[in-house]
Amino acid sequence: MEMTQAEQKAFTESLATAFAGKMAEMMPAQQQQGTQPWQMRQKATVGNTGTFNMIHGHGSLFGQVAVGIEPEVISTMMHWEGLGDVLPKIASPFLEVFLPFITGVEPTSATEQTTECGNCISGETEACIQHMPTARVCRQTQDMTITRIVDRLNRGDIDLTLLNNQLGSTSAWHPGTEQTQENLMQIYTAWALLFELPPLFMHALSPMVYTGNPANNNGQTYREFRGMQQLINTGFLDAFTGVACPGLDSDIKDANYGDVTTALNPSVYERLEWAHWYLLNNARKQRLSPVTHCVTMRADLWGILSQLIPVQRVQSALMNWAAAAGQRFTVNFNGTEIVNERDRFREMRVIPLNGRMVPVVIDDGIPELNNANDDNLDAGEYASDMFIVPLTYLSNRNATSIQYKDYRAIGAEIAGTGGMIDGFYRPTPDGRFTWALIRNGPCFAIQAYTEPRIILRTPQLAGRVQNVKYVPLQHLRDADPDSAYFFKGGVSTRTPASYHHR
Repeated sequence: MEMTQAEQKAFTESLATAFAGKMAEMMPAQQQQGTQPWQMRQKATVGNTGTFNMIHGHGSLFGQVAVGIEPEVISTMMHWEGLGDVLPKIASPFLEVFLPFITGVEPTSATEQTTECGNCISGETEACIQHMPTARVCRQTQDMTITRIVDRLNRGDIDLTLLNNQLGSTSAWHPGTEQTQENLMQIYTAWALLFELPPLFMHALSPMVYTGNPANNNGQTYREFRGMQQLINTGFLDAFTGVACPGLDSDIKDANYGDVTTALNPSVYERLEWAHWYLLNNARKQRLSPVTHCVTMRADLWGILSQLIPVQRVQSALMNWAAAAGQRFTVNFNGTEIVNERDRFREMRVIPLNGRMVPVVIDDGIPELNNANDDNLDAGEYASDMFIVPLTYLSNRNATSIQYKDYRAIGAEIAGTGGMIDGFYRPTPDGRFTWALIRNGPCFAIQAYTEPRIILRTPQLAGRVQNVKYVPLQHLRDADPDSAYFFKGGVSTRTPASYHHR
């Protein structure tokens, strides 16, 4: 369920002050009674002093105001993009989902009827069940001190404006919205919640789209859903019996570190197009058509492949024809048309496959190999996979989607406490994330949780081209803090000017 702009604005304007307001409301009563009943209802894991990145006051990001600074701030932070931006998001209360499949019917015997009254050959239907667990990821703000969130160092500690919009995303992994941009750098709790927490979730969940593996779970405190490397694969087993289910196998082709620029017969493009053709045939023969797909790949690979498509799509068609006919021929290309076609593919972000313009999704979460983690690559060479992800089948049924626990349902469960709990808890308007307060005296932090999973309903209509090598002229900057191409720098705190006291 999508939020309206009014709902987004109301939520983001109230979230930054709701927790602090609740604490301020409770503190006088606690002082009068001489007791602290609230400490019995929460885990005191907050430190004794606040450690958060302050916007104003002593030690703040821009707090050394011996000289004036300009009020307009530009962020150079890179944002994640990927498959989570385009998949439908569906609420689900179930921790586990089991998908049933009928994989085929086969004869139980090869012996035909020998007499008119004898038995005919009978058939046997086989079925398979697949398990789709949810992930659970928690992140929190740094420890904050309620008495310091209103500090200003002096009159030189001015309000700042962030010029480029760093809030909001269409990704299912991003809890922020597009509203409060103008006030973001004036409100500490808003900064921590809406600016610092979302990149932490994106960093955890964007790679999990591909590498997620429940084997990495830590009980129920941290869980991973099954990522695309498991979902778009071969070797599926029944979730309960462990019996092999090859009818669910995706189409996996290994480029074997063939260079996207130089590999021919087949080229990387030809492998991709043939994989797509294989999947279209599956959909047609299984009576699941019409089916739609998207192709996901890293931005560096798309930058190179999109230059080659205008030529390679012709080569892949004519090369096979020439080999079959045993003939040689000359093909003339118009340079201007090639460049225009390349620009069109890049602008529309599509790739032509079997007469269809298939959307391309640039995904920063796809693992990338290099000479540091793969001996098949030299310095300056990289490799990654391309995924053909089914989006819909039978016209409008979701083939791939994101399910999430809807935390809005918690409100009804805690309504009977008369407000004793709801002041420490708040779901996001769409229910995909929930925020909870932990507190120790005047110090507090805000935790956020989400429990999503990816559902791939038709793995047999999905494909992957593995180990595609590419050599970019310059590797692009990365949103992943674990990448060598993630650039940050600067400081998190500053020492204010010192003064002489008499």
